[in-house]
Formats: sequence, C-alpha cells, structure tokens
Amino acid sequence: MFLQPWLLHKQVLEENDMRLAKHWFCVVALAAFFVALPRGYAEPRDGWSLQARVPSSSMAMISIEDVAGMTAKFEKTAIAGLFREPEMQAFAKPIGEALQKLLESERGSPFGEATPLVMKLLEQLANLRGQIAVALVDVDMGQEMPRAVVSMDFGPHVGDFATFLDAMRKEIDPESRGIRAFEKDGRMWWQVQDGPPITATTVDTAFVLATDATLLEGVIAGAGESSLAASADFNSVRTRAGGDQLAVLAYANVPAIVQKLAPEMPEEMHRIANALGLDTLRAAAYGMAFSGDGFMDSFILHAPDASHGIVPLLEMPSYEPQALARVPANAFYYEEGAVNFADLLPNIRKLVGQVESNAVEGMDEGIKHLNSMLGVDIERDILGGMAGGAGSYIAMPETGGLFPELVVMLQVKDPSVFEASFERMARGIAGAASEEGDIIASTRTLDYRGQTLHLFEMQEARGDDVVPFTPTWALLDDWLVITLVPHTMKEVVLRGKTPAGGGLAAQEDFQSLRRVVPQGAGELTYIDLQAALNLIYDTAVPVLQTAVKPNVMGREVPFTLDWAQLPAARTVRPYFRSLGIYTTWNKDGFAIQMHGPVPLAGVMMVAAAVAVPFMAMGGRSMPSPGFRAREVRRMPRAPRPVPDAPVPVPGPGKGSPADMRMARIQAEQISSYVRVFLLAKKRMPGSLDDLVKENVAGSLPMDPWGNSFKLVIQDAKARKFVVRSAGPDGSFGTGDDVQSSN
Repeated sequence: MFLQPWLLHKQVLEENDMRLAKHWFCVVALAAFFVALPRGYAEPRDGWSLQARVPSSSMAMISIEDVAGMTAKFEKTAIAGLFREPEMQAFAKPIGEALQKLLESERGSPFGEATPLVMKLLEQLANLRGQIAVALVDVDMGQEMPRAVVSMDFGPHVGDFATFLDAMRKEIDPESRGIRAFEKDGRMWWQVQDGPPITATTVDTAFVLATDATLLEGVIAGAGESSLAASADFNSVRTRAGGDQLAVLAYANVPAIVQKLAPEMPEEMHRIANALGLDTLRAAAYGMAFSGDGFMDSFILHAPDASHGIVPLLEMPSYEPQALARVPANAFYYEEGAVNFADLLPNIRKLVGQVESNAVEGMDEGIKHLNSMLGVDIERDILGGMAGGAGSYIAMPETGGLFPELVVMLQVKDPSVFEASFERMARGIAGAASEEGDIIASTRTLDYRGQTLHLFEMQEARGDDVVPFTPTWALLDDWLVITLVPHTMKEVVLRGKTPAGGGLAAQEDFQSLRRVVPQGAGELTYIDLQAALNLIYDTAVPVLQTAVKPNVMGREVPFTLDWAQLPAARTVRPYFRSLGIYTTWNKDGFAIQMHGPVPLAGVMMVAAAVAVPFMAMGGRSMPSPGFRAREVRRMPRAPRPVPDAPVPVPGPGKGSPADMRMARIQAEQISSYVRVFLLAKKRMPGSLDDLVKENVAGSLPMDPWGNSFKLVIQDAKARKFVVRSAGPDGSFGTGDDVQSSN
C-alpha cells in the first residue's frame, strides 16, 4: 500500500527504461536495510560486523544489531505482553489478516503487477540474521559526494539473496545497459553504470554495497587493528548505549567531522567551539537497547577526561536519593539530582571569559546590581548556602481535590542562616515587583504546628483581580521546600510527621526504574505513564467508540478499525511501565538515557512510515485499494457554506459543488491507475478500457452524471496525459469539463 505512491512518483520522473531499471535495483537492495523486521531463529549469529571492516577514521555509522535474536528479546518486554493479551488480539488480528490478504492479492493489490516482486523481497528479508549497517567513511567536500557502505548479514542465506538480486536484474534490465554483473575473485559483483557509482557483492555472510569499487575492496580486505571496532571511543560509546542488549546504534566520530568542516568555520566559531569543549568531544551517539521489560534510549556525548568546556563545569556525583523520602506514592512526576550551586557562577565566568573576556565584567556588574536590589549577595548567601541536593515532584492531593501539588526541594548547609538570607531576598523581590506598579507583592509568615511557613502574596495593583497562586516556602530540617500554595505546604509538613516508609520509593514501578539506573548517573526523572494513560486512554477510547464507527472509514482504509474491540483500560494499564530519565555529567562526558515501555526509535520509525508515503506522493491523495472492485457512486451532499462568501447554487447546465468535487476525485484516481499501467507495461494505454483488459483496474466508474471518463494523451513521448469528464452537460470541450491535474 505504501509503495504505490512512490512507484507513481518515480514513474513521472524517469526518462527511459534503463534509468528505471537502475533505480529499481538500488531501491530493492537498499529497502532491505529500511524495512527489515526482527525475527527469531534457532541458529547462532554469524558474527559479521561492519565496524570491523571500515577504518576508525570513518565519520559515522548506523546499525541494527542481531536481527536474528531480536524477537526473543522483544518477547520479554511489557509491550509484547500487551499484544499477547486476548483483548488486544481481538482488535489487532483482523487488521493484520486484512493487510496480509491485500498484499498477497495480485489483482486487488495496490502494487499491481509489482506484487510478486514485493513478496519475493519480503521472503528474502526474512532470512536476515545479524547486523544491518550503513557507514559514512568519508565525504569529498569538493564534489559533495559521500563515500559510504551498506551491509546486510544474511547468514548462510546470503547466496539466496544474491541469486534473487541477479534474477531481478535480468528481469528488469535484460540487456545490462544500466546494471553490469560480472564475476571476480570467485564472487558475483554488480555495478550501476548510469548514475551514482554503486558497486555491490557478497562478503562472508553479508551482502555489501558501496559508493565506489575501491571502498568496497577495502571492506572486503578488512581494516584490522585500525578498524572502527578497535577504536576505544567507539567501544566505550557502544557499551554505554547497551552493549550486548543493543538493538540500534547511531555513532558519529566528532573529531573526523570537525576536521572535515574546520576549514569552513570562521575564527569566532572556532573560539566558541573550543570554549564549550567541542575539541574534547570524541564521539556522539544514539542507542536503543533492551532493558528489563522495556527499552533504554541513550543520547551520549563522549568526552573522556575533558580538561575544559561544559563537561568538567557541570560534573555531578552519582544519584543518591535524599529528597525521595518526602515524595508521596501518587506522584506522577519526580526529579532528583545534585547541583554544585557554589561553583555555578565561577564556572559560568570561566566559560564566558574564554568566549569573550570583556563579557565577564558586564556579567559581574549585572550581578552587583541584582544584589543591591535584593539586599543579599546571591553568590555568597544564596548559592553558597546550598548543599547541592535538589529535587521536585508533582502529585494530586492524597486526600482528594484537583489542584496539583507542585513542590521544589533544595538542600542547604545551615538552615537557620539560610532562612534569614532567603527571607531578605523574598522581601527584595516583593519590593522590586511592586515598584513596577502593576502588582502589589508582600511577604508574611504563618505558624503551622510549630513550623514557620513563609508566604509570598501578590495582588493586581488595579482592580480586584488576584494572582492565582501564593508561593510558600519553609525550612524543613536541612531542606528548603517551595510550594505554589500554603495548602500544599501543610500537606508536606503533615507527611513529614508520619512514620518513615511508603511513598513513591515503595512503588514497584519506581523500584523497577531504580534497578536499571546507569552506572554514574547523577539525576533521575520519573514520569508515571500509567497516570497519563488514565487521562488519555480512558477518554479517547470512549470517544472513538461513540463517534467513529467501523463502516465510516471503510472506503479510505483497506481494513476495518473496530474501536469497540479495544481492550479495557485495566487490561492495558499494567503493560505501560513508567518512564525513567537518567542524566549523567562525569569524566566520561554527558548522557541522557530514557527507560520506558516503548523505544523512541520505534516511535520515530512509525512516524516515518506514516509520513514518507505522503511526502513521496507530493501531497496528492492515494487511490483507494477498493476502488477497482466497485464503482464509486455517492449521493451528492449539500456543500458546506463558506463564511463571508456566497454559496454556489447549481443552475441549468451546472453541476452541484459536490458532483464537481466527486468528478475531480474520480479523475485523479483513474489517473493513478494509468501511471500503474505505465510502470507495469512500459507504454501508454490506448484507452481507459485497457486498464480493465490488462487487469490494472477491476472496473471503472461513471462520472456523477452517468457518463464515461476519457483519456486524453497530451504528449506520448513525455508520458503526459489527463483524464477528463464531459461534466454536467455531457459534451466534451465545453467549459464545464472536469479533468485530473496532470
């Protein structure tokens, strides 16, 4: 279904059969990389790895690891368990069966006569075993040409794939005008002769394709001790991204990329890059790995032993929960880490000074003015008074209610000294806010069960409007606690007086996230996806079941979406684990890693699968797969009125807006079948009747006025044509004719 718009689009662009054959060969070869699906097999991996074949100076590499073992790993995840649920299978199974029938039906398939080729390709892709990878070895900046390699490990079935490709080549390019096949060194080679210099062959258990023959010969020989696989930086990143559990890895060799781009960078950019520590960055990477019953997405900047830049300035200790004891069990957001507040401004001064020395003086002048306005020394009294621990959480009240609890917690060194400094700063802020004349701000204290609560109250200066929150803060033991309203602070105080234990720390889903905290991580963020599901799933499903009946989408979607079969929320909820985000700043660099029930890479692939067909189609509507089997006859609907514009009223010899719109849609749909005919038969049909005779279309509709459409060939050599309706008057060549947009 998704390939049809692409095929139509390419047909318009192709100028001759040789180019069409060349592109078919390249697309099918590369499609194996982009559409490969994880499958499980009994035999072990064959061990092919592209990183062992390309030099360590390679600029980038993207790989899918261990295709053969991916299914077994996926079956252990919570999302796989969800799809084994009988309720979910009742919804998904009919969709899968309908798509399978659509794909297998040659005459009814949107692929037309390309269906056998697609089915054979899918059969070959089922034999993928190990790694699928793309490596960008180098770029010719003068010609803007990349030197790249693609490899696909088929294990013992690599010969079957080679045979399939050669048979396909003979079918689409029997005279070898676009693709040359020859034997060399005991193996079959393929070379594209018109267009990009693409060369392909088989190496061990893999099918390998490169942008030039010299590069491919280097891959065959292997890079040995100078390979990317022997690089300490590559291996460090790969281990941090998931190691043996790694499923997807995207790696960038930052020094190689910077060296290539350096001549184009102005001096100022060099200075800024060095100040930020870009020259200490050894690699950047994204990895997706299996972890527990979920997935771990990792974004890594690898800068081992960085001596300057952002990495050493923001280094944080390993995560040790201290504020967690104050977080209630029903918190749907929690974050905690450690921040070196005392060194924050000195580090910023150092960084700013490396970029622009004069800027430090201006920065200090601004801080001095702020200190005078607030009545405290921010660097010494506030930032210097903090101990480093920092946490926050959001929860709904445990006692009921809809106003959320938003709490920020900062650890201090000396509570009594810090309380006085913070109170002076609060009064300074109130005075500065009131000077503008729009808000009247003031501070006051409130005693609650022996605890002093500090309130920061604000009121509109004009009228009686209120500011909808009253920030409240208090020193609880050695923690500065800040809330939006006094009510929340009172709940925090009361919870602190109850016996220790329970809370978020005791929740099983939170404990599962703590068990997979990466080594050295300095900050943990917890997001309760089950709580989000309560809101989204429990609301969206009833709406779908109420408003979108299966028959409504029957024409546009080639299968039935029976929303009534969706599982109950109680069935789905246990499989949606919470999301954990781990942040690391240490001597190895910077990393953000996310552990959740669904991988980010999977979400991006689904989004791409949805977006690509529409992009390839150029914004044009896709023909309905069911169009061939029946005539499209719809009762005309009254046009919707356009604001501030007259509503067209049909008169003698005129069609209603609904009829004219339907005729245009039918003409576009028939045009799409003409393009399929061109692609399959490599010639223009003599008339629209040929579409039915050659089994491209099951039948053709009449236009809304009961007349046949007509094929008008404008330029046979350029394959330009339109499909035309005679319009409501039934006569071609008059002003009310309707035609496709070609």
